[in-house]
Amino acid sequence: MPNTLLTPPAIYRIGAVSKLSGVPVPTLRIWQTRYSAFSPATSQGQHRLYNDEDLRKAALLKTLTGQGHGIRLIAGLGNPQLEQLLQTSAEMGRAAALRKTAVGTMPSAWGVVGESLAERLRSPAFQALRPGHPLAIHQVWSDLNEVQNKRLDEPLDVLMVSVNSLNDQAAQQILALAQQLGVRLTVVIYGFGQTNALAQLERGACLVHRHTLDDATLADIVQSARPAQLASPRAWVETSRPIPPRQFSDAVLQRVANIPSQVLCECPRHVAELIGQLGQFEDYSRDCLNQSPKDRELHAQLNTMAASARALFEDALRMVATHEGISLQELA
Repeated sequence: MPNTLLTPPAIYRIGAVSKLSGVPVPTLRIWQTRYSAFSPATSQGQHRLYNDEDLRKAALLKTLTGQGHGIRLIAGLGNPQLEQLLQTSAEMGRAAALRKTAVGTMPSAWGVVGESLAERLRSPAFQALRPGHPLAIHQVWSDLNEVQNKRLDEPLDVLMVSVNSLNDQAAQQILALAQQLGVRLTVVIYGFGQTNALAQLERGACLVHRHTLDDATLADIVQSARPAQLASPRAWVETSRPIPPRQFSDAVLQRVANIPSQVLCECPRHVAELIGQLGQFEDYSRDCLNQSPKDRELHAQLNTMAASARALFEDALRMVATHEGISLQELA
């Protein structure tokens, strides 16, 4: 005789699952029909009924898709797998935050080939042009030949090389040196250079600039060699406060957009359309998190901005709906 206690009773209709999990009803339907995330029972009245496991899965899917996981990749997983994925994501997020904090607080270690360039970079006049940490120059060599004969005291992050004449031999020497030292980036400043030598360095992902006597220009070159960091979101994006999920389904937005308006500028229609477009871009930018790992941080910020803007316009729609007496409730 089977143990029926192993299967939780199906007691939730889709509206209850939506309210308890925070997932809009249209989204639950898509997850079920398109991605087979749920297999609800059917009541005698032909209503789909969900159990506690379905409710838990809806909440897990909502959290994971909000973190950038593609629904098509995780919809078929069981709750234990989803919970493990959520735990792994949380651990990776904490590790990334620690790495980001370390990058933001620890200055890069620089090695400079060219004593005159090093003196210029260390001068008070040059440092006054650069906000933040003083340039951390840990190693200085007079020329390329000296570097090969000298042992490093500590690892370097950036190698900056100053040469008067840049030919093929010098370019090959610089590339070999950068590989030997294992630096993140190599910056080459030259007086006169051959086309082939410049092309070699650019193919080797070096930053190449002509010598400049202008300290402000040199400061810009140094700034371009710092680890790339995205600008913080605008002040109105409160990343520390959770952004609410979508408050209105596509059906509600479509109904509002089609209601004849008493406002001459047709605000209800325009606001509803904006919410729909922002919601679509919110989903699109979230999908890009998986499709383009290289630009993950950029798409994460775009997703946050789109979601924040969508939430603001949802507040605006409530104001307009109150003014016009429009119901924003789901129709049965």
